[in-house]
Amino acid sequence: RVGALLPLDGNTVFDVVHDDGGSAAAGSSASSRLQSLSRVLEAYHADPKSVTFAASTFGLGDVDVLAPFDDATAASGVHNKIVCVGKNYFEHVGEVDSSMPGISRDAVPELPIIFPKAGTSVVAYGQDIRTHGRLDVDYEGELACVIGATCFGAGTRALESMSEEEILEKYVVGWTVANDVTARTLQKQHQQWYLGKSCDTHCPCGPWIVAGSALPLDGAAELVTYVNGEERQRAKISDMIFSVATLISTISQYQTLYAGDLILTGTPKGVGAGQKPNALFLKSGDVVDIDIEGVGRLSNGVAS
Repeated sequence: RVGALLPLDGNTVFDVVHDDGGSAAAGSSASSRLQSLSRVLEAYHADPKSVTFAASTFGLGDVDVLAPFDDATAASGVHNKIVCVGKNYFEHVGEVDSSMPGISRDAVPELPIIFPKAGTSVVAYGQDIRTHGRLDVDYEGELACVIGATCFGAGTRALESMSEEEILEKYVVGWTVANDVTARTLQKQHQQWYLGKSCDTHCPCGPWIVAGSALPLDGAAELVTYVNGEERQRAKISDMIFSVATLISTISQYQTLYAGDLILTGTPKGVGAGQKPNALFLKSGDVVDIDIEGVGRLSNGVAS
């Protein structure tokens, strides 16, 4: 079911009721759960007053917090999707050899590098990332943008007629934390990104969606990734090469974005493949924590 954690005591979860009177029942299927979530996001984005709270409440420690995404039919009638962005932080460019043919290692991209990630790769806060045997599996801490309204054909026309803040206000319902887990072995073997980015369990996200269109802390928020308590990544969200508004505009020129879709906005320097003197990939027993100020902390263990 869809719930809301209000900043009153930070521990009380309210049942959400949206304007069609529905609230996904406990034990509901992933499909009905996502339909309800996407409808809530769309309704809330259009009019926050259309989303209310039922009398029933729960303690945060008494509920299982599921991922704020699922690969099932959204309110739009199509499958929600995950769209990712490569090389979107200056210091990350050239950190590791690119496996995408035709893209030089050290060049700052002139346009956003866009690629998909399978919805079946999603897992929630606390669920394990699996290494699938002997794959070299890497972490990539990222801010994820949650779309709140149908967006198509925005393209350059939107940028010409709207400010970046207006684009975010019109199309973004909130933010969450994501880990764009990557099987470097598959990236190198197959010379493309999709397979290496889309293994089962390789897209942890959550623990929740923080409502609001403005960037966390107005762009001043820091993203920090830890592996077993050791800091590996630290960057300000404002260090992105391409802004979130630019990403929305670029993607929506060619592909419709729907409420509930996620845009993973890129990872900063410090991934395992870029560690010196030797790469440090994830292994069974590791714990990865990604903290973004104003959004939350995503924590996942690693298993074989």
